Amino acid sequence: MSGRPSLGDGFGHDLGRLVRSQIDTGVLGARELPFTVVFAITVTAVLLADDVLGPVSLLISVLLAALVQAVAAVGLVRRWPPRVGLVFPLLQIVALVLFAYATGYDRGLFVGLLFLPVINLALQPGRAGVVLGTLAVAVLVFLPPGSGATRERLENRIGGVILVICVFLVAAGASAVTTRLRAQADALAESRDRAKALGDRVEAARAVLASIVDAATEQLVIATDQDGRVLLASPGASTLLRSPDVTRVGASILPYFSEEELRDVAAQRGIPDAPADRMRIIVGAAAHGRTEQRDWTLVRADGSTFPAGVIVLRRPSLDEPLQDGYLIVATDITERRKVEQLQDEFIGLVSHELRTPLASILGYVDLLLLDESLSDEQVGQLAVIARNARRLLRLVEDLLLSGQVAAGTFQLHGEHVDVGDIVRASVTSLRLNAEAAGVTVAVDAPVPVPLRSDAERLDQVIENLVANAIKFSARGATVDISVRPLDGGARVVVSDTGIGMTARELEQVRTPFFRADEASRGRVRGVGLGLSVTDAIVAAHGGTMTFVSAPGEGTTVTVDLPDLPTPTPERSSPPRPAASTE
Repeated sequence: MSGRPSLGDGFGHDLGRLVRSQIDTGVLGARELPFTVVFAITVTAVLLADDVLGPVSLLISVLLAALVQAVAAVGLVRRWPPRVGLVFPLLQIVALVLFAYATGYDRGLFVGLLFLPVINLALQPGRAGVVLGTLAVAVLVFLPPGSGATRERLENRIGGVILVICVFLVAAGASAVTTRLRAQADALAESRDRAKALGDRVEAARAVLASIVDAATEQLVIATDQDGRVLLASPGASTLLRSPDVTRVGASILPYFSEEELRDVAAQRGIPDAPADRMRIIVGAAAHGRTEQRDWTLVRADGSTFPAGVIVLRRPSLDEPLQDGYLIVATDITERRKVEQLQDEFIGLVSHELRTPLASILGYVDLLLLDESLSDEQVGQLAVIARNARRLLRLVEDLLLSGQVAAGTFQLHGEHVDVGDIVRASVTSLRLNAEAAGVTVAVDAPVPVPLRSDAERLDQVIENLVANAIKFSARGATVDISVRPLDGGARVVVSDTGIGMTARELEQVRTPFFRADEASRGRVRGVGLGLSVTDAIVAAHGGTMTFVSAPGEGTTVTVDLPDLPTPTPERSSPPRPAASTE
């Protein structure tokens, strides 16, 4: 039957289209359908040609192919383990073998049909499909020929080997591509799930933010874009600024800031005072991802003004419509300013009223100590009076200095001093305190350190730092003080191994009247003015004071002071009154 026309000649150009249909489209039986259709066409052609040599084999092959398609179409296979998917293409190959024996056609006819179940096997996960498909083709090629086949063609074993190799390569390639596509599909599905989860979190975050903003009825909370246009505003914004327009999306917040204050801040920061730069002036450090916090004068819609504590944070966009911008939170601090003013007035009044009687007490104590007829007990009692009076006088002076700083009238009087001598003198004055606490104070000042400074205020800085180190150190500990020259200045470092401070306490340590938790619990004497006064003196000197501390590890304070400029105005603090003889 070598002259019989090959029914596979017309299948070559359709092979690619048929292979593409093997992809799982989600339709039941879609992978098996191309083979079933082509197999049915082939069977119909054979029946029309009345060329059936084995009707029983033909019937079995047709029933087997139909059974595979029916089971796949009803979806039963989806309830079975994934490996069951290998059975269907193998059964299709068996149907093809039976068909070959029933018709007697040479196996070249079935090469086109053969690739369909082989590729279906290759599309299964793993390498088992490739191996099984290759073995099945080998069996089909090397089985004894059918009853009517041309023996010369079938005994061409070299052609059979080449066919098996080609089938293996095609199946292996299809399997590799499918594996990569499956991995990409899994990755895409995972990315989609992550994106969905992220989107849900973003929506939840937006809902929380919106609820927080809506709940802020007393504070101004506004989300803006980079140009200061409103994207979201709290009801409190309209209340504080007395303007419903401030909550309108797209409204600018710039008109609500004092133009005079904006010009002053722009001059301080070296930013051009142009309308395009106004937002840069307001956001400050927030433009670089840090928190900007300062007091501003805000202008209401009716033209009235009020002081506000303003915090600006950089706000990353939560979704595409919202660009990067800023979150502005403002609180009316009018009442706080009034309280601070009353506090400053009270401190100034009380301090002035206390200095005169304290000076009188110290004057009389000094006179009494000149009396040589006093007993040792009486001298000791007078020394206690003098020590406590001087301690109270120092507290009063700290209160006065705090008031001067708040009023902006504090100044330093410059003179040439040796920082090492000032440190040694301060340590000497604190010797009794150190001995009572059982603490050793070690001074490391190997060379003279000249500095133009206010000797009295510099002594106050050193005494405050060393006194604090002594108070918070355990008995038997050592407080180390080092003095070194800097280029055009001096550096003083005071280190202790005491109780240390937390990060929260370090943020507040310069605040007047602040006391650390351990100091309050340990009943360490003090009112919390020493470090705030020290910080004010150092700032007026043009220097810096930095803290390094951790709970239980002690504290190291570094003070860098430049030379005071010359000439410097005279110190504005009032002179110490003479002892009264009243």
